[in-house]
Amino acid sequence: MHTAEHKPEAGIISPRPLILVSAPWAMYNRPSIQLGTLKAHLRRRFPDVPVRAEHVHLHVAAAVGYTLYQVISERTWVAESVAATLLFPDQGPAIQRLFERESRQNPAIRAVGLPALAQALDTACDRFIADIDWTAFGLAGFSVSLCQSTCSLVLIRRIKRKYPELPVVVGGAGFSGESFVALTAAFPEIDYLTQGEGETDLAELTDALCRNQGAARKPLPDGLNRQIRDLDDLPIPDFDDYFAQLQSLGPAKQFHPVLPVEASRGCWWIKKPDPDRPAQGCAFCNLNRHWTGYRSKSPRKVAEEITALSTRHKVLGFSFMDNLLPRKGATELFTTLAESGRDYRLFGEIRADTPPTLLAAMRRAGMREVQVGVEALSSALLARMNKGTSALDNIEVMRHCEALGIHHGGNLLMRFPGSTAQEVQETLANMEFVALYLPLRPVFFWLGLGSPVFRDPRGHGIRLTGNDPRWSVLFPPQIARTLRFMVQGYVGGKREQRRLWRPVEHRARQWAREYAQSMRGPNPGPILGYQDGADFLIITLRRPDKTHDTHRLPQASRRIYLFCRKSRTRNQIQSLLPHLAADKLDGFLRMMVDKRLMFSESDRFLSLAVPMDRSAEDL
Repeated sequence: MHTAEHKPEAGIISPRPLILVSAPWAMYNRPSIQLGTLKAHLRRRFPDVPVRAEHVHLHVAAAVGYTLYQVISERTWVAESVAATLLFPDQGPAIQRLFERESRQNPAIRAVGLPALAQALDTACDRFIADIDWTAFGLAGFSVSLCQSTCSLVLIRRIKRKYPELPVVVGGAGFSGESFVALTAAFPEIDYLTQGEGETDLAELTDALCRNQGAARKPLPDGLNRQIRDLDDLPIPDFDDYFAQLQSLGPAKQFHPVLPVEASRGCWWIKKPDPDRPAQGCAFCNLNRHWTGYRSKSPRKVAEEITALSTRHKVLGFSFMDNLLPRKGATELFTTLAESGRDYRLFGEIRADTPPTLLAAMRRAGMREVQVGVEALSSALLARMNKGTSALDNIEVMRHCEALGIHHGGNLLMRFPGSTAQEVQETLANMEFVALYLPLRPVFFWLGLGSPVFRDPRGHGIRLTGNDPRWSVLFPPQIARTLRFMVQGYVGGKREQRRLWRPVEHRARQWAREYAQSMRGPNPGPILGYQDGADFLIITLRRPDKTHDTHRLPQASRRIYLFCRKSRTRNQIQSLLPHLAADKLDGFLRMMVDKRLMFSESDRFLSLAVPMDRSAEDL
């Protein structure tokens, strides 16, 4: 079959291609949602402009090994250290010390070492640049998010050294705090900076530089005022280049990717922006600095995208990239996915007050893992964080996820500024009730640029000190002083917070060890489980030493316990059994809490055991 070659008519300028780049250390097992979304948008807007998306992070992951790459990509300072040694060799000794300090708990990283990792990255970057004819492109765009800052700058600097006429634009959360003047003064290789959503800015640059090949050398407007109003107008993300690159790695390097999808932008918990309220949203969060307001796609649109991507790429794993999954229309969305006949494997981030009926709908649709916004097990501390949830909410959602067989990842955020001894003690006490569930991941507070704590430091008992000191290790001091990085530094109560939270750190490590020990062996089942005998209930607690505690509840006690699989008030429980004497009910509830078979807070009670057969409970 012969294809006719269409040559441009005399006097008509043929559009030049555009290249989009995602640098290490983005997660290797999924394509960049930014590149896929931007490519699809530009291809629809300008069908005459070829767009190429390069997922460099996939090639680097294949070079260093997927397991090692994954471990590095989950540790910001370790990941940024590797490329920083290439970007600023004179900083080498200080970067080496930072790398060793930040990787001391990771034997796999330390065994390889910084010099070997830097050499592997150096070789991969040079090979990537050498394999592409950069003179063909009218514009190169770099999406820079978590763990991608230093490596993106390495690639940009090397490309511009060889091809100084190639215009370069950067965007993404990694540089969302920067001004165009400050960034280009530190890195003159960068020609344009987009802040906020990139679709409109990138389309204008593409039109000027690729289609008309003119000179558009002026700063772009603030992208916060140039957002896509209706997300349903966006085309389905284009991940074809990622799959082509994966295929090129050969059979030994193949795996089943997880595809990113977005159902919304922004965070509905922040709600409508209000300049008179500095503490909107979660106090520690700065994930939404590059959005204004909250927008979501319709359930129909999201379901259509997932179906189309699954059909095209023959995949079933999808990860919602939303800061927080939309609540409106969620039941419709997950019901549609459940009825599709496809055995999806889904991931998403949810609030702790997600209704159990919605959790059950998610599970039927294929939601096997969620990131729950737990953060704390102290209601007083949760109020300080402006989470809008309680310790009971957090424990209840953990219980429901356990009952449904949903992996509920969540963080236990320690050393939050202003935390009190009482809040730490409440945390320790409540940890004993949830030690039978999947452990929370212990993390330490870090100050995010633009977060509510950052905007109101005095209200949280701290004083801002500029960028986190580790940036002055990765970057020369004269550069680190002029840029505003996403991780900021502060003083105020740090030593006291470390002292206060030390017992929680120890208990969290013990929790993880004991849980792992309890889960050893085939089909271990829940640590605290129940079996329903219709007119009695058997509750079994498995201990790490393989011993068991068994409790048998008679008919009335069984009814109460099953009724409290959702948290209930004392009056609601009494209404269930109106003829039961109040003192007997109170005695039973007190006994259940004392044995840690139930949890109580503010006159509400929650049964903690989950069914031995996780398909047996109807939430």
